[in-house]
Amino acid sequence: MWDKTESHKIVHYYWGESKTQFIRESDTYAHWVILAAEEGTFHYAIGDEQGEVGFGQVVLCPPGQTLHRRVNSSIFSFHFIEFKWSEQELPPSAKTKTMPSGAITIADEQRLLSNFQYLKQASTDKDLSAHYVVDLLLLCLNSVRSVEEVQKPIDSTIRKVAAYIEENASKPMKMEDIAREHGLSPSQFTRKFQDAYQKGPQQYLISVRIHNIKEMLIHTDYTIDTIAQLNGFQNGFYMSKVFTQQTNLNPSEFRKTHRV
Repeated sequence: MWDKTESHKIVHYYWGESKTQFIRESDTYAHWVILAAEEGTFHYAIGDEQGEVGFGQVVLCPPGQTLHRRVNSSIFSFHFIEFKWSEQELPPSAKTKTMPSGAITIADEQRLLSNFQYLKQASTDKDLSAHYVVDLLLLCLNSVRSVEEVQKPIDSTIRKVAAYIEENASKPMKMEDIAREHGLSPSQFTRKFQDAYQKGPQQYLISVRIHNIKEMLIHTDYTIDTIAQLNGFQNGFYMSKVFTQQTNLNPSEFRKTHRV
């Protein structure tokens, strides 16, 4: 549990494990609030909107609005985050003047669960935890955008390429070769991939590798050099440089912070 500070994005974080009820069934906050169940379900109401939500959904409540909530299951664990939102915190592709509110169904449940786990493990480090809150917001924004763009399906070729990148992220690959194999020029390939996933193919590959590296740092005792080799990097030095650029922590610091 954190006290309020003016210098950080996160105002307050609380992990409630195996609860039977909320301490208060309604409250009004000065900042944005995320309420999300990891186990069980709860009923929420914000203004005229209400419903029952469980894992895979996130409730976003804007500042100044009253959030009503009630536990609806015998087993219930949840995350509560009060935070200051700044458009400048998000990458250009995700920036929006209107933050969504209410219940949002997250498309990428695996990434959602990873963020939940990381938040619990980094509960005493506000700077690191703020990184995961930003990622939660990106998940919300991307999920809302996916619903809004349902009439614009992802090109089947690009979807196959994304799956190939995820399955073969540990192997060396050249995007020019992948584009040529699918009858596309490098510029066409990059543009189509950017339109589909809001990031270029090389950035997509890096994001997949960073996710896999995080998992290995937390759950294995492999050396940095071994992890680098298993994730398509020539050596630990180069992997550490890329990892630090993406997370603001070097691999050793990340492992130390997240290992229980």
